[in-house]
Amino acid sequence: MSTIVCKETRQRIALLARASDLFERFGCLLPVAIAFLNGWPTEVKTYQEFVESGAWHVFLSGALYQLAAFALGRAVSFAEAGLDP
Repeated sequence: MSTIVCKETRQRIALLARASDLFERFGCLLPVAIAFLNGWPTEVKTYQEFVESGAWHVFLSGALYQLAAFALGRAVSFAEAGLDP
């Protein structure tokens, strides 16, 4: 690769690494913020009400966001390792 293409690729990977760090830091807060904007939770619920209301979706989506952040971090590390001569 030419040096210009290599430099541009490194800049793009650095930008992806920064986005990955932000997603890892704040990604799991997105489902919680969406839940609060939709009006949940406004009161303390019992376990049965928690299951019936579908509020467990928030915790499941938080776990999925964490897995996505992990996968994105691994993709960045593989991309950075692939650029080494």
